[in-house]
Amino acid sequence: MLSETLYSGTLLKVSDPVKGKTDAGRRREEHALRTRERIAGAALRLFLERGYVATTIEAIAAEAGVAPATIYQAFGTKLRVLARVLDATITGDTEPVALLDRDWVAAARRQSDARRRLEAVVRGAAQVAVQTAALKEVLRDAAATDPTVQELIRRDHERRRATQRELVKISVGGDSLKPGMTLDRASDTFFVLVNSSNYGLATELLGWSDHEWQQWLIELLTFQFFGGTSPGEW
Repeated sequence: MLSETLYSGTLLKVSDPVKGKTDAGRRREEHALRTRERIAGAALRLFLERGYVATTIEAIAAEAGVAPATIYQAFGTKLRVLARVLDATITGDTEPVALLDRDWVAAARRQSDARRRLEAVVRGAAQVAVQTAALKEVLRDAAATDPTVQELIRRDHERRRATQRELVKISVGGDSLKPGMTLDRASDTFFVLVNSSNYGLATELLGWSDHEWQQWLIELLTFQFFGGTSPGEW
């Protein structure tokens, strides 16, 4: 089973980086953080270009301008490098801020109308799907031959489902869902629809724009959750 340390950048909770107690200690920690970011950036480029299986620690080290030993010291394994890259791709940066604490989630919470909250949440979650689509394809390819990547994907599905359930709860707020729609059903519907696989189908196979896909999600989920009219008819 994968270690929990693979998900130090978990979507639901992120620990702050350890701070040095002295100026020298803080400088060392900042240098270590910058090095990890450089390694993760190099790994992302190579994973997208060559795939996960064909990318070696030595290749990542050369791309990042560090020794292979530095990567082993910082991450331990290539799988942990992949997990860190996935975390950064999900949030869009390497800041130690959980997804549910991001500005777009806070902005959604401030909306007084449930439909407006849902629209904001869908746009934010859809953007996560957009920015992870290419890397998720790399993971799926690697999982065909690597069971540890299969497990990484399973764990990522679990945390995405948990996070999206929280987003649905934010959307619903104190408003009632339409008759027959429960929070569990609403969360499952969101999980099935808002993901990088569906984004790829809509944009690559059907030729939809990102905006068209997001608008379709908003209108469909608004009707599924609340019934009535679509956002375009408010």
